[in-house]
Amino acid sequence: MTKPPTVRDVARLSGVSTATVSRYFSGKAGAIAPDTLESVRNAAEALGYTPSEIGRSLRLSRSRVVVMLVPDATNHFTADVAASVEKALKEYGLSMVLANAAEDPKQQDRLLTDALGLRARAIILQGAIDTPQLREMAGRQNNLIFVNRRPAEGVLAPYVGIDNYAAGHDVGRYFRDREYENCVAISGPREFSGSSERLQGFLDGLGRKTTVRHFETAFTMEGGYEVGRELLSQERTRFSVFCGNDMIAYGVHRAAVERQMRFPDDLVLFGFDDNRLNEWLAPWLSTVRVPAFDFGPAIASLVCEPGDPAEGAANIILPFELKLRDSA
Repeated sequence: MTKPPTVRDVARLSGVSTATVSRYFSGKAGAIAPDTLESVRNAAEALGYTPSEIGRSLRLSRSRVVVMLVPDATNHFTADVAASVEKALKEYGLSMVLANAAEDPKQQDRLLTDALGLRARAIILQGAIDTPQLREMAGRQNNLIFVNRRPAEGVLAPYVGIDNYAAGHDVGRYFRDREYENCVAISGPREFSGSSERLQGFLDGLGRKTTVRHFETAFTMEGGYEVGRELLSQERTRFSVFCGNDMIAYGVHRAAVERQMRFPDDLVLFGFDDNRLNEWLAPWLSTVRVPAFDFGPAIASLVCEPGDPAEGAANIILPFELKLRDSA
């Protein structure tokens, strides 16, 4: 197996010292003569040499790598946010490593340790789980950014997302104004801030006089399907269902279709996220539209243009809107 070219190989081919080659690749080319710069550039291209990012990060105490942890790599909204961030970071000359924490606190902590080993420029937690290790890191690192789920109480770090309570409240108010009956809320796990805020906003929007059945499940189609089967098998009632995300709504929809139910005559269904699959596969689904592709520029600005730490953590609240379609 051929060994990859080294700094010494580039120096030998270009006829300069290894120190000059190192200055060139570390961004200190201003003090190097133009002819020498050209020689080093040509030698590196001829050899196919690229500098070691690990070595660079050890010298600079940070790398050009940003690590993003996601709670579910199969979730289309999550994937769209990640793609948006990667695209925005490229404009700043940064690369992104995507890692799936899979809603597992132990796996999240292992990945956080790995991110530290990479000397990541920033660590983006798209759906963080509150753990002692995360709290400890947040206390001594200033490069954590929380996305979609707010940092736990006492953790000072930037947050990028929508106002989940306000979005849930708007859905609840819509249900109330339409006088929907037999209201049901199928939320994600309530220990996650986004889930609890959406649920509480929905309940407050409906008003205290409205009785609501509540189910809690994972943010998956399978979770929505199981709850849907349980709910719809009990009685032939026209329920009005608010789901914590579109994936849950897809599962409920399948359970309803198996019972030959029609929307909204037999079942009112409302989702949350409006991921891009809706345009193709679920154009019937009423939902809360969250602008997935606006996350990238917002997060990249926090990574590359951080504010003054003395002013506290910066929060970027993105807009949302209700997308009203056939299901509600």
